[in-house]
Amino acid sequence: MAENQPQALKVSELAKFLSNIITSNVPPLWIRGEISNLRVQQSRNVFFTLKDEESKINCVMMHFSEAQSSVKDLADGQEIFLYGNVSYYKKEGSISFFVDKVLFIGEGLLKQKFEQLRQKLEKEGYFDKGRKRKIPEYPEWVGIVTSPTGAAIHDILNVTNRRFGSVNIVLFPANVQGDGASEEVARSIRIANKYAGHLLDVLIVGRGGGSIEDLWCFNEEPVARAIFKSKIPVISAVGHEIDYTIADYVADMRAPTPSAAAELVVKDRNQLLDYLRNLTYRADQLMNNKTDQFRLILDNKGKTSLKRTLITMLSNISLELGELRHRFDKVYASNIQNWSHRVKLLAEKLETLNPVKILERGYSITYKLDENDVRKNIRSADETVPGDSLLTILHDGEIRSTRR
Repeated sequence: MAENQPQALKVSELAKFLSNIITSNVPPLWIRGEISNLRVQQSRNVFFTLKDEESKINCVMMHFSEAQSSVKDLADGQEIFLYGNVSYYKKEGSISFFVDKVLFIGEGLLKQKFEQLRQKLEKEGYFDKGRKRKIPEYPEWVGIVTSPTGAAIHDILNVTNRRFGSVNIVLFPANVQGDGASEEVARSIRIANKYAGHLLDVLIVGRGGGSIEDLWCFNEEPVARAIFKSKIPVISAVGHEIDYTIADYVADMRAPTPSAAAELVVKDRNQLLDYLRNLTYRADQLMNNKTDQFRLILDNKGKTSLKRTLITMLSNISLELGELRHRFDKVYASNIQNWSHRVKLLAEKLETLNPVKILERGYSITYKLDENDVRKNIRSADETVPGDSLLTILHDGEIRSTRR
């Protein structure tokens, strides 16, 4: 009977045979699919299934894997690329994929790039609180790096005019979206820094809200390094409340919106006037309190002649203070009237010079575009040749054309 039995492998021998075949013949490779049944253990080992329309495979990400930094961004239903090794688990007779690297697709890929750059710059000390500079409390000149036709410049001008219109605004235009935008923003920051120390007091860098792709140039390395090297204190003002960019981490201060940045920089004139009035009141109160204290001390001394002499001196001082206060009130009122008039004139001048208003009067700005759609200012037709791609900015939109 034993002579008729077929030669057979034990199950464990077959498992070892299959394991050896897979180990020897399947190199590390990339696979693509959709995550399902994601589980993270207390040991930080991660288990999930990667599937497509026809098949699925169990995946394992060990706690010591390089891919562990991506765990917090994984989610069921997410499509990703995985790099790793195929392994045969002999005890259960199953095949698993051990993950070494994760590459996200679409928005997930952008988040992965964001985190990689954030970690890199953090190691280089770009986010250290000790290097962040104080924003001037009463700046006279404010630089703005943004699009000349976007919502951000409108918002900033509206806020500054409403709060204290005599502040000087200097626009350093830059494309804030699309290919080459990060280089344009970085270049405008460098140009603004030519006026550091003798003109500009603070620099606002930003744009209005949008999708993660719209705001992406503020998550790129050229902008981060330009802000870090800026000699002028920088306020980042990108998007809305929920948006947080690499530029926000590097800047000396973050504002959730361009309007909020303008409010941080430009103090309200009415608040300043109230502050001055309060100082005057406190000075009067302090002098009155001191006078009362002197009188009380002299009464307790009982030295009549000295007391009379000092009371006379204090009375004279009190009269002089009253006269000085009266004169101060007159000068103060006159100056406030002069300041208000000057603020109005400067606001009107600023509105006249506002580049957006110039465009609304029928003028336009024309740029020459290179093969990467990066803009270059042109001031004469001689700077272009037939075949050049051109971009014309109007107050209500853009026109692309080709010179013939």
